[in-house]
Amino acid sequence: MQYVKNEWIKMWSQKNAWIMLVIVLGLLALVTGINKYYEEPSGTEAERLKANEVHLAEYKELASAAQANGEDLSYYNEEIAKIEYRIAKDLPSAQSMSLNEHLNFTLSISIMMISIFTTVIAAGIVSNEFGTGTIKMLLTRPVARWKILLSKLVASLLYGLTLLVIACTFTAVLGFLLFNNDNAITLSIVNGQVVEQAMESEYFAIIGYSLASILMTTIFAFMVGSLFGSSTLAVSLSLFILLMGQTATMFLSKYDFAKYIWFANDLSYYIPGSSPMIEGLTLGYSVVVNIVYAILFLAITFGYFMKRDVTA
Repeated sequence: MQYVKNEWIKMWSQKNAWIMLVIVLGLLALVTGINKYYEEPSGTEAERLKANEVHLAEYKELASAAQANGEDLSYYNEEIAKIEYRIAKDLPSAQSMSLNEHLNFTLSISIMMISIFTTVIAAGIVSNEFGTGTIKMLLTRPVARWKILLSKLVASLLYGLTLLVIACTFTAVLGFLLFNNDNAITLSIVNGQVVEQAMESEYFAIIGYSLASILMTTIFAFMVGSLFGSSTLAVSLSLFILLMGQTATMFLSKYDFAKYIWFANDLSYYIPGSSPMIEGLTLGYSVVVNIVYAILFLAITFGYFMKRDVTA
């Protein structure tokens, strides 16, 4: 634990760790402000009625337009039926923002930013030591190399977890202060009838799958960073591979071997509302593939670091 504590202190003594935290909080505050600015008032019955009537008039105008073809006309009529249902039931307009909708939206942004910033930290935490030459002094201590490397990996993971906790807390506090806590209602047309459904809050499922994805991303970036002596090259290469990996996998998805690629089995594809990149993949299969890749990445990282010549 003492080694992890040392790495933790070293990490937060650098400006980039604080800058990335400020960027995450600043972006979340900006998104929250935009959501609030464009939110349609829905606090009173008069505000809800006014907003719904505006949208009703818009859709009726579109439906009556001569250029509307059959498919468009069917869509406009469905939207009109939904708005009339909202008016009859005194529901907020579809453009109003509830706490649930705000949290779902900001959570996805938080996870994307945290994944990128944790990659930067994990890729640079070892390569920085080689780039500045401090690795020689570090390894002169009577400590096993694997303990030094493990403490850096744990510190990187703790950084990502800390960002996630702070981001979730920050956006939840802003959400409770600025948005209504009513249940978000989604409407759909089933057999010609408007069906009402409460939006489910699946934050814990989203966070759970995302944490698994961030864990794998961190381990991968840590491996790349441990293989290169330049932090710039390690960070750039890690981000390039992670950002392009899913695109490349998508092009390869027509081949059978693609189901063995790590990017095709990213657990974030199992977040409610998402689906795997390759049809037929299951959560259990993807978990096993991730475990195999994690063992492979860690074996390469620790194996190379234990034998690496640090006198060069």
